[in-house]
Amino acid sequence: MTMLDASSLAAQLRQPHGDAALAVADSMNRSNGALNRAAIGLLAVSAGERILEIGPGNAAFAPALLQAADSQYLGIELSAAMVEAGNQRLSAAGLSDRATMRLGDAHALPVSDASMDAALAVNTLYFWPNLAPVLDELARVLRRGGRLCLAFGDAAFMRSLPFAADFQLHELDAVELALRVSGFRVSAWRSHRETASGNDGQTREKHFHLLLAQRR
Repeated sequence: MTMLDASSLAAQLRQPHGDAALAVADSMNRSNGALNRAAIGLLAVSAGERILEIGPGNAAFAPALLQAADSQYLGIELSAAMVEAGNQRLSAAGLSDRATMRLGDAHALPVSDASMDAALAVNTLYFWPNLAPVLDELARVLRRGGRLCLAFGDAAFMRSLPFAADFQLHELDAVELALRVSGFRVSAWRSHRETASGNDGQTREKHFHLLLAQRR
């Protein structure tokens, strides 16, 4: 991928588009692989569960979410390019009968009330200026007792990234409070640290938080 300036990279990370979209998706998959796997492990999908993922890019990690028998997957993406690429990937993996990508916005999910058992959002909080509307939507679409896993960069770490200058950074305690206000009970927290290349190609010490919450 041709190296993008910080502003262009930030725009692509929010909504991959144009000629760079597929290369950006591949970069995100490499950069976020370990974090996605940690989040999927914490979410612990069971047989027959319906899973919602917010901002999954080209659905690279959907197969890992579908290991449980008869589980079903819906990915909601702002990027039309990612919806197309994701559905192609799911079809090629033989998962199109259990999984689909759909164009949509987390602030107004095209999903029925209480229709999901589990939800996942990895590195998407930065594009939610106000957490409440999105968390309220997630509470709406999850059944009682349904689980939500949020994975996001520690605010201090994120401030060190040039391309994150315009991201909305949320402190861990603020996210926990917002979850409680929206009707969730926080049940687990994990700190995820790794030394790896980021989306800008630079190797850094990376620090993320994973929160698991249950819909009350």
